[in-house]
Amino acid sequence: MKFANFLILIGFITAITSCKKAQLASVVASNDDAAIIVGNTLAANNYGMNVLSTDISANEIALMTKNLACGQSVTDSIIRKSSPGALASYYYKLKYTDLLTCNTSSQPDNLTNTLSYKGNFNGPRLTFTNSGTTNYKIAGLTPTATVHVFNGDYRASGSFKFKSDTTNRGNVSLMLIVKNLTISKATQTITGGTATVIITGTSTKKSAFTYNGTLNFNNAFSASLSLNGIDYIIDLITGEISKK
Repeated sequence: MKFANFLILIGFITAITSCKKAQLASVVASNDDAAIIVGNTLAANNYGMNVLSTDISANEIALMTKNLACGQSVTDSIIRKSSPGALASYYYKLKYTDLLTCNTSSQPDNLTNTLSYKGNFNGPRLTFTNSGTTNYKIAGLTPTATVHVFNGDYRASGSFKFKSDTTNRGNVSLMLIVKNLTISKATQTITGGTATVIITGTSTKKSAFTYNGTLNFNNAFSASLSLNGIDYIIDLITGEISKK
């Protein structure tokens, strides 16, 4: 009888332990899901922040050749879409306004870029229908400057769905507060910079979530993300993540 009771006790403890492990696995998976969303929102293949920011930089170079007057603003609308047969597909409508600010010597000092966008991407791991804004102050306008320097914020919000588990879906809002994001004028690629990451939302796997972290842009191809104390490497082209 005592042996039977002992077996029951062991079974009870095992059940509790298994339950705790399952709960922990769920929390870790949710953190990983959030990191995947961040990575895909940055990815060039999805027309994420990586390529959007370099697109803005190229646009600023083109604007400077038009000899904008101090205090002059320009507004335009464009469409960006993926090439047929691409691994990831996207379609975005964008509207931006650029305002030129000069220094006391009436020389171009910085451009304020305000951009709104709406669209979607469909990648190997995630689909995301979203809209958002960017608000950047861009320095490095002089002919001798080799980089543009971005300071401001990038926001995206919408509905997501994971491909590996179609029941894993929800709504999310992402904000990146960008500091000294540098983009080479010659190559139109990111060369450095940091961002504070705030991601909130709801999902079928975790009713409500909030994650905070930091992002370091290592180069044009990778970034380091620390999200709720877990460290990842993000491929800035594909959006794929791996744990450090």
